[in-house]
Amino acid sequence: MSSPTTGSASAEAVAEAAFHVYLEQRQIRNAKVLVHYAAGLSALIGVFIISHWLHLLAIRLGWSRKPIFLPFVAIARVSRRTFIQSLPGFTSVGHAVLVTAYVALNVLFSFYNVDYSKATDLCARFGWMATGNMVLVVFLALKNTPLAIFTAYSYERLNVLHQTAGYTTLLYTILHAAIYTAYFFKEGMVYILRLDIVTAGIILGFALLFSVLAGMTLRHIKYELFYVIHVALFVVIVVTLGLHRPNFNPDRTLYATVIIGALWFADRLIRFCRLVYNSINNEANVYALPNGGTRIVLKKPLLRARPGKHCYVWLPRIRAFETHPFTIVANEPMELVINTYSGFTKALHKYALKNPGASLKVSVEGPYGTLPDPMDFDRVVLVAGGSGATFTFGMAADMLARMSENSKQRIDFIWAVKGHENLSWFTQHLQNLSNHVHAPKIALKLHLTRFAPSSSINRDDSIERRSTSVASADMKPSNLERGNDNFAISGPGSSAVTRYESDKDEKDMEAMRHQEIPSAATSTTMLPIVHGRPDTEAEIRAAVESLSNDQRVLIAACGPSSLTKIVRDIGASYIKVDGPAVEVHCEQFGW
Repeated sequence: MSSPTTGSASAEAVAEAAFHVYLEQRQIRNAKVLVHYAAGLSALIGVFIISHWLHLLAIRLGWSRKPIFLPFVAIARVSRRTFIQSLPGFTSVGHAVLVTAYVALNVLFSFYNVDYSKATDLCARFGWMATGNMVLVVFLALKNTPLAIFTAYSYERLNVLHQTAGYTTLLYTILHAAIYTAYFFKEGMVYILRLDIVTAGIILGFALLFSVLAGMTLRHIKYELFYVIHVALFVVIVVTLGLHRPNFNPDRTLYATVIIGALWFADRLIRFCRLVYNSINNEANVYALPNGGTRIVLKKPLLRARPGKHCYVWLPRIRAFETHPFTIVANEPMELVINTYSGFTKALHKYALKNPGASLKVSVEGPYGTLPDPMDFDRVVLVAGGSGATFTFGMAADMLARMSENSKQRIDFIWAVKGHENLSWFTQHLQNLSNHVHAPKIALKLHLTRFAPSSSINRDDSIERRSTSVASADMKPSNLERGNDNFAISGPGSSAVTRYESDKDEKDMEAMRHQEIPSAATSTTMLPIVHGRPDTEAEIRAAVESLSNDQRVLIAACGPSSLTKIVRDIGASYIKVDGPAVEVHCEQFGW
């Protein structure tokens, strides 16, 4: 007979073996759930891919003009009318629906096939879901995302989803850590919290917490500092995630860690190689503009670049270890116009003031951005606020360059700017549009939202107040509202420069009086300017109502969120089953 001691030891061995079997089964179960979760996310992405390509095919093949497709067109338009509208707390109704679907998938797979008789089973599931969502976070952060090819969403439009996935990952991490910690204290197993793999998990949790907090605070205050912290903490997260679950079998979480690291490294490698290649024999000239603007003119064009898209710029003389995104205004030569905020843009503007026209070593990386092709539309309405004109000028110039002589397409160019001095940022581009061979096909509508008293105008400046004939009928003085003026717009290097000065800008303006900017106008350009905000709804309504039911209109806007919200809602309201096809595209400051 076996002794009681032997029997007790045997029972403990059996219990320990059973526990290991349970752990292995739990790992297998959780791994399968994570695969199903990935499949659910893939299906959700697939819906957007299929919808995007069906939409493109409908445009290219003219399905909306064929009666047989009318029921499908009606469904698509009603859906788009709903999804495009803005919604408080979200970019749009469509964004809210997508977030809801994402949350539903997380809830489903968090509680599906969980053994609730085991105190730690649900806790383990939360850890697995955190790992799965971390892969999604990195995927949505990729600059060179495949979604830009297969859908209409480039990385900057996915950033809001990247943030949502980040918050979800943090929530799962907190729940995973809190439940396990409470369990270990309750069972008198505090010593487990001192194990190396648990210590790595604790560091991982705090790194993720600080990364999210930095995104919620520093991102809007000191973006450059946030970026450095964000990248550094990401490296900590990847390393500690690998140390927290260091085995490939039976625990599959290390595979997710490898995928995370590989995705991030591959994206960085692609961007680095592009920067190196585009830096070869490349230089940029920088010029300060009135009211805090800076123009960069590059020696070499960027492959596949189109005005309206954006690229990352590296100027080692200003910031040796930083790249920053800016919209491409023109291709030949490649030109960027930048507003001054803080950090890099402030340092660049100061350098341009002290060294007008200086040549700097430069490289660019990109291009990025997914834009609808304006050539697919009969009429294009471009709405810009302030420096958002970098986007609309690019789209307008690109469209005019691709137009044929017998093209019947029309462009409405609406630009609202606070001060007259900002107009000189784009003097050459305004001249190019108004003097272009296809100029009669574009209606330039400029609005000054801030009127400065006459005493604030430099005595040497000239303000022409006379009627001038312009290329577009909409620009004739007789068609303008009462109170419109024809202002002479010219660059800082011309004889007639209109600008309003403030005490803050006095030194900058003094420096710019003595510099020449090649891309600025050398002769006066007469363009009528309306004082006050544009009636965006009336402009869009007129454009839509001018088209027949079998025609298409693109409404594209760039500027602050208040502007894009208005354009989004107005554009959505004109998407009708029995009207012309309406497409709405909004770019927004900051990402």
